[in-house]
Amino acid sequence: MSNIPTPLPYTDGEMPDSIRVACASNSGELLNGHFGSCERFLVYQVSQTAYRLIDVRDIGDDEAEEDKNAYRADLIKDCQVLFIASVGGPAAAKIIKKGIHPIKQPTVVPTSELLEKLQAALANPSPWLGKVMGKDAQARARFSGDDDDDELLEAEG
Repeated sequence: MSNIPTPLPYTDGEMPDSIRVACASNSGELLNGHFGSCERFLVYQVSQTAYRLIDVRDIGDDEAEEDKNAYRADLIKDCQVLFIASVGGPAAAKIIKKGIHPIKQPTVVPTSELLEKLQAALANPSPWLGKVMGKDAQARARFSGDDDDDELLEAEG
């Protein structure tokens, strides 16, 4: 298990205008996990200028009393975004109900690649990302049709 990354210390508020992001992983710092079967969630704090691995949450489904997907969603309830390789509809509904925005990335990529793209998107957030960041509705207002920057961060509906 030496390929599991080591989180760094983080204190809430240390990275202003940042969001918390979970990545479903089965090995190292790769996004390669299906929501219902990944071994762990890598949890990052992400701002426009930096990102930091702040927690590794190993999944022990044996602790789930009845609903494995609800248990998994509860493990990352402090996150605003979840990157996953895949997720089923009922599980996605449980994730969304917790206020987490799921984003499918079907090809295996290093988490750093996704986090760097997310950092760029934080500079001029789309309306959904602005909402996740806690921006008020007026700050999130954009011209209709200005969706070109959303192609990376398209979410499953």
